[in-house]
Order: sequence, then structure tokens, then C-alpha cells
Amino acid sequence: MLTKISELSQKIYLSKCITNKRKELVDLGMNYGLLNKKTIQCSQDLDKLINLYMQGSKITEYKFYYIL
Repeated sequence: MLTKISELSQKIYLSKCITNKRKELVDLGMNYGLLNKKTIQCSQDLDKLINLYMQGSKITEYKFYYIL
């Protein structure tokens, strides 16, 4: 059975994922260097997570503005 996750739950989950991915990126950068494929892939993954988070924020802001 599928359940709908609230927007707030999605934002909290994405925020935790972003924090974890940032830590992973720092570790990879320190251990392998900034130009290593693993580091670059992790950075791209982090960018995608941040974009998802920001898209959700824009939708929420728009809904809030529309309600006013």
C-alpha cells in the first residue's frame, strides 16, 4: 500500500539526505581529492538533492503566496 508523504516530511527527509551527502563529499574530497571521479559524482548527487529541496520550497512559497 502506498501512502502520500506530506510536504514537510519530504523537506525534512531531503534536509537529512543533504546533510549526510555533504559529510560524504567532505570525506571523499579529503581522502581522494577534489578531482576524483567519486568526489565529483558525490558533488553532482548533492546538487540534485539541493535542487529537489529548492523546487519544493518554491512550490510551497507559491502556494502560501496564492493563499494570501
